[in-house]
Amino acid sequence: MLEASDHAARLRIGRPIAFGPMALLAIERVTLRTHHSHAGVCLWVVLQPHALIVRDAGGTRAYDPNATAISLARLRQAAPGLDAALAAL
Repeated sequence: MLEASDHAARLRIGRPIAFGPMALLAIERVTLRTHHSHAGVCLWVVLQPHALIVRDAGGTRAYDPNATAISLARLRQAAPGLDAALAAL
């Protein structure tokens, strides 16, 4: 019988992609999940899209996987290293 599952999640910044004057930066959620049972431990990783950052002549914007605009300031707080990644675009 499986016991309660544990998980730890963090955001990971992808490699920037440039298309002329436009740059895209993907942010994904990486979750490590574990289940403990009398037979042992099962571990697996779940990767999910979290956000897409678009930088072009109009500025820098962030969108969730449903193409809804989200707060870039909140994303900066949640994704360590995002400021450095944006500066490198």
